[in-house]
Amino acid sequence: MSETATAEQLLQQGLFHHRQGQIPLAMERYSEVLRVNPQNADALYYIAVIACQEGQYQQGIDLARRSLGYNRRQARAHNVIGQALHRLGKTKEALIAFDDALECDANFAEAYGNRAEMLSELGRHSEALSSFERALALNPDAVPDLINRGVLLQQLGRAEDALASFDKADAVMPNNAAILTNRGMALAVLGRHDEALAALDRALALDASFAEAQRARAGVLEALGRPEEARAALTKATEIEARMAEAREKERAKDDKPPA
Repeated sequence: MSETATAEQLLQQGLFHHRQGQIPLAMERYSEVLRVNPQNADALYYIAVIACQEGQYQQGIDLARRSLGYNRRQARAHNVIGQALHRLGKTKEALIAFDDALECDANFAEAYGNRAEMLSELGRHSEALSSFERALALNPDAVPDLINRGVLLQQLGRAEDALASFDKADAVMPNNAAILTNRGMALAVLGRHDEALAALDRALALDASFAEAQRARAGVLEALGRPEEARAALTKATEIEARMAEAREKERAKDDKPPA
């Protein structure tokens, strides 16, 4: 068995474990690939993906850049760098990474969607919308892009178009609380309050702890002339948000605690 074949077999084993969610086993195989071939760009890329999945974004960036050192024309590596930079709050740098990904592969739908998010955050809404449209032309059923395009259209005052985007997302992925919440908010803007309430009630039936849905529901109930129910919904939303903030604070305190 040749050295190259051994590395390829190990890589495929790692990918199998990775897809099954067996991350330690995947890491073992990827690490074995690098022992056979330290310059294996694929193994470095997949280890970078795992680092990002585990919240180690800077490590993921460093590993992906090492991978690019051995194969510069990796759209996916530029893409994962962009995603990690975004998580680190580096929106402008992330945009450059997504542009680099698209320079390598002009038909990379996910990179267009990611690029659109960065442009939207930077206030470049017209460019963002064009990038979302390109992403969806390449992959019409990409739910994250359908949702994000809908949110952007809502911000631009195009509630009808936003609703169409959320409706398509709902058709692709029914019974999703986030989609239903966005759909409910678009319906509310259009004055279709009964339909909005039904969508938000469906969202909360799926996820009772979804504060955004509860807060939006309060606004709809107020518009429907049901102030007492609106106040109760607003109280629930505030309570949920307080519990979530407390949980985040406890998690942060646990992370900051020095080892014994």
